[in-house]
Amino acid sequence: MSKKYKIGIIGAGMYGKVLMRWLKEDGRAELVWANSASETTTRAAADEFHVPHWTLDYREVLADPAVDTVVIATPPYLHKQQFIDALAAGKHVLMEKPLAASAQDAREMAAVAEKYPQLVTLDASCRHARLQPKFRFVKEMIDNGKLGSIYHIHHNHLIRRTFIEWNPKGAWAMDKKLAGGGPFVDWGVYDLSFHLGLLNDTPELVSVRSFTRNDLRDVSNLVAFSDVEQHGAAWLEFSGGLTYYYERGAGAHGETRCETRIYGTKGGIRLEYPTWDSAEIEFFYADPLPQKETFTVDMSEALDDSPALVKHFLDCLDGSTRPMMPIQRAAKHMEILYKILP
Repeated sequence: MSKKYKIGIIGAGMYGKVLMRWLKEDGRAELVWANSASETTTRAAADEFHVPHWTLDYREVLADPAVDTVVIATPPYLHKQQFIDALAAGKHVLMEKPLAASAQDAREMAAVAEKYPQLVTLDASCRHARLQPKFRFVKEMIDNGKLGSIYHIHHNHLIRRTFIEWNPKGAWAMDKKLAGGGPFVDWGVYDLSFHLGLLNDTPELVSVRSFTRNDLRDVSNLVAFSDVEQHGAAWLEFSGGLTYYYERGAGAHGETRCETRIYGTKGGIRLEYPTWDSAEIEFFYADPLPQKETFTVDMSEALDDSPALVKHFLDCLDGSTRPMMPIQRAAKHMEILYKILP
């Protein structure tokens, strides 16, 4: 029988509560501490999920020898110190994305994680990416050589709504010092997790050309301060000749589907990678004349994204699998994203 893991929640706000719900559903997890900066939020979360202990100081959670695992779901600017303290206290860590509010913080977190190989650290950016059937389907196509050598990736997704309109309590996410950035950081971690994961994370970044704009939407009626990007695009060049056109926007004057196109020497594909979008994948090739096939990925047995993340983390703790997104790999992705941003 699997071990029962005693878990402390650092950051019991909106997404912390999502993770608490699914941890509560899994018989391997026991929630023993809840923490956030707000007494109202913390007590409400503890009451809702029947957590016996709550505190406004995350160090109390780490000081409890009964706790072997923590979930960190605070705003990104708090992540580095909480993560370092958690490892120093001997705790396994599930880290909510984005990993860090700066490239320097991400590098430091990765360096510290290297010192604790006995502890499981998992970054949540595998949530909408590597833990779902469309990722496995496309990766199998690439690994089996159906596309040949991959030479270009094209991905774009634009929406008009900003983060604060999605989460009215998330004013911190509109401040670059606190959040690290806008859509390139909020969603970019998933984008790179999916696309670079298809290639086993082997391409190394060589150069970046990019633009970002923050002057497209006046959101002063929604939030007191906002300096995160609303629209941007990048041309990324990687080792081995791979190129990657990448465009993101939240607050942009336009809308596009979350579309990915991947081009190889033998064929290309088009898809929308999130689990809630179309399950169809279009495959283009010549044999010898141009051909097109449409595959429908079976999503019927796919877990919702957060339950899949929780299950994967607990499987890692059990030792039955390895983390799909260890902190060191997530830090490399953050480095790329912060090179896109000014």
